[in-house]
Amino acid sequence: MKPNPLRTLAAAAFLFWTFVAIDATATSVVPLDLDQITASAQHIVHVRCTGNEVHPDPAIGVVTVTTFVVLDRAKGAASPTFTVRQAGGELNGLAVNYHVPRFAVGDEYVLFMPAASRLGLASPVGLSQGAFGVVQGASGKEVGNGNDFARLLGGVVDSTSVPSGIAARMQGAPAERARVDLADFMTLVRAKAGPN
Repeated sequence: MKPNPLRTLAAAAFLFWTFVAIDATATSVVPLDLDQITASAQHIVHVRCTGNEVHPDPAIGVVTVTTFVVLDRAKGAASPTFTVRQAGGELNGLAVNYHVPRFAVGDEYVLFMPAASRLGLASPVGLSQGAFGVVQGASGKEVGNGNDFARLLGGVVDSTSVPSGIAARMQGAPAERARVDLADFMTLVRAKAGPN
């Protein structure tokens, strides 16, 4: 049977508009505070990325599987490694971008991960909102996700509700509130997450 050019064109148009619609919805994420991010996470882990592999997937086309070694855990089952399987990636010259966070091998992160979907996929809670990069600060490792921690904390910044180092950092200018001490952050998250 000869392929029908009109049917082929209709299928291509459908795929194009599907990707446009996915692209538009993927970039519209409701801002979450740290309480919401923590409550929505099944796993909260401080990790170091050890690898990224892109695989074909019969349901969604392409998936990226990222592996991590666990450095610390605030919530979820204990395991020395952690794996994230996200929609999208680049394979055989085809790039599919669902605007999910990407992870660089060797870099550290604190991830707030929900349960995997029925397809085995999961991206951090609130996409980039649930992926905190860990960097070397002036006095040790610091963590941030690009948002002002004062907003993430919902305006609660006194030393009775957050570690004193975070409370002190919140007194600074907005640019100074983009990152906090990693140890203080993990202490705060453990308190918010409750017993593991």
